[in-house]
Amino acid sequence: MKFDHLGVFVKSLAFGRTHLKSLLKIVDESEEYPEELLKVSLQFLYDENGTCYELVAPNGDGNPVDSILNGKRNVLNHVAYRVSDLDLQIDRFKERGCAQLGHPKAALAFKGARVVHFLTPLDIIIELIEEL
Repeated sequence: MKFDHLGVFVKSLAFGRTHLKSLLKIVDESEEYPEELLKVSLQFLYDENGTCYELVAPNGDGNPVDSILNGKRNVLNHVAYRVSDLDLQIDRFKERGCAQLGHPKAALAFKGARVVHFLTPLDIIIELIEEL
């Protein structure tokens, strides 16, 4: 597994960009990705140390962001890793008591690679991204 990014839930990508840039030295940013299947919009910002922050904003009814923002909990939402064998890692995470949060889905932001999230026994959400 290789670290990929920290996921931060925001009310809008513009709001997230403005505030993250006011706090950190952001040196690069991706395009915006409207992830219709996931009901979110995404954008990646990179700081001067190479740390990647994924801004995740609501995009439609039934999205996973609104309830988190309304509760003001888990806004720093997840830590993401790239994995070479997603199915193997899914089995591994389940064997270690992690709860799978939905089925793997293809993500536009990752060129169609499947992504899946787990809630660990430490109450940390980990996103696994299939390495293409």
